Formats: sequence, structure tokens, C-alpha cells
Amino acid sequence: MSVEGVEGESGEGDLSSSAGVAADPSFEELFEAEHVAMVRLAYLLVGSEAVAEEVVQDAFVSVFERRDRIDNPGGYLRRCVVNGARRVQRRRVMERRRPLPAPDAVDPDARELLDALAELPYRWRAVVVLRFYEGLSQQEIADALDMRLGTVKSSLHRGLAELRTVVER
Repeated sequence: MSVEGVEGESGEGDLSSSAGVAADPSFEELFEAEHVAMVRLAYLLVGSEAVAEEVVQDAFVSVFERRDRIDNPGGYLRRCVVNGARRVQRRRVMERRRPLPAPDAVDPDARELLDALAELPYRWRAVVVLRFYEGLSQQEIADALDMRLGTVKSSLHRGLAELRTVVER
């Protein structure tokens, strides 16, 4: 998928001609380099492919609108995705928790791990995903989630302990 194929909300025309994306090759490069990784990150945080795509689309729109004022577009994009996932989770607080769908996970161990991950409180899940899926340091996680370093460490410890408990059953 490229930026040219993305339609605006009105469904009229494509984003590149209507918003001038073609004139900004750095944005298109960012999109091509980060889109798939950001969708995966959002999917692991929200548990729905469609919602993950929506969160990432909103994040790219935010980056595009502020591209002249952002020093680190990749970092800003990741922060937007994490914040968007957090907003989705807040909306789901009153809903019943559901296991993460894993269309590609045939391995029962992988399915069990995804189900256990889905049961973690959002904060613990976000820290575990950012640490082990994204490979971020604890300080980078603290910055991305706007948490204190100690909170990241305790959330990581508790999240991993809970995953171990569920997997060992």
C-alpha cells in the first residue's frame, strides 16, 4: 500500500493529489518504512486488525499535519499509535474482554500466549509489547507511554509474572 492509494475521509480522490503528499517524499518514505510495523504494534495493543489500521491511519494524519514542526517523525508516529491505542482501550473499559484474534497463529502455544496477553491490564500489556515486540529500552517505553521509569519496571515485572502464571497452568 502506498500513500497515493489512500483516500480522504470524503472518499473523493486520493490523498496525494488532494493534500500534496506527492510533494513531500520524506512523508511517503516514512509511510513506506513504518506502516506495517505500526499496524502490528497497534494490533498487539488493541487486538483488532481493523481498529489497528484506523489507529495507524489517524497517527499518520497527525504526523502529516504537523510534519513541519516534528523533529523525530518516527518517534512521534510511535507515540501517536500508542496514544491512539490507549484511547481505544479507554472506550472499551465497559466492554467485556475478548481474546486477541490471531488469524495467522496456528501454533497452540502462540495462541495461548496471545490469549494471556489479551487478559493483561492495558498498562502491563503495552509495556510488555513495547519491550519485547518493539525492542524498546525501559527508558524509551517510559517516554512513549509518559510513565516514570519505576512504573515501567514494575509493570514489566508484573506483566511477565502474570504471563508466566497463565502459561504454566
